[in-house]
Amino acid sequence: MRDYFFLTRVALTLLLMCGMLPLSAQKLNMDKEQADLFIYDNLNNNMSNQYAIEPVTVIPSRLVKTDERSIYLLRGDYYQSETLRSDCYVRKTRNNYLVISDKRFPLETFTNQLLNKVQCGHLLQVKHHQYGQKIPILKTSLQSLFAMFLPTMKAFVSVTSVNNDEIEAVLLFHHPKLDFIHMLTLKTKTEGLLQKGNIIYGDLYTNIPQDNLNSILDR
Repeated sequence: MRDYFFLTRVALTLLLMCGMLPLSAQKLNMDKEQADLFIYDNLNNNMSNQYAIEPVTVIPSRLVKTDERSIYLLRGDYYQSETLRSDCYVRKTRNNYLVISDKRFPLETFTNQLLNKVQCGHLLQVKHHQYGQKIPILKTSLQSLFAMFLPTMKAFVSVTSVNNDEIEAVLLFHHPKLDFIHMLTLKTKTEGLLQKGNIIYGDLYTNIPQDNLNSILDR
């Protein structure tokens, strides 16, 4: 466990060195409580950050046909569980493939949004689980979350439930070199997926030890 928190401190140090987080937050000797508070403060204080949409390169050998006409899954990687994946969804047109952002395909659209593959205007309203307590985070944009985590981490998504009223998903960020994770369990109205200012509700778990992941997913 001590080694795990050391890796977390190293990762935060690298973010600071790269200018990703404010220099005023240079608390390099952090325990779990301090590391969680560090992330909480930065999410609350950087609510207007923007992060560029990640381009999608379609490799034909990675395309998997779905049950929907002209809709393909573009295979990515997975993290621990086969259900936590970086796959995105595209539609085949006459001469090209387009990343899906369409109310007729809520699962595919929400997956692409949470992987930062398409533009969206969602706001996040989550409770941050900090060392034995849950603290609400002020409404922040999904883009602010991406701006904080994606420069150095990989995103993985699992849509766990979808119907006409609500859609639920797990969004996980993993640092591939330092091997620590942050995770959100999320839900929102299905009809709001393409609406600017739509609110996504959920819970944020940060600096998670690897052996705690399945216990959180099973809740």
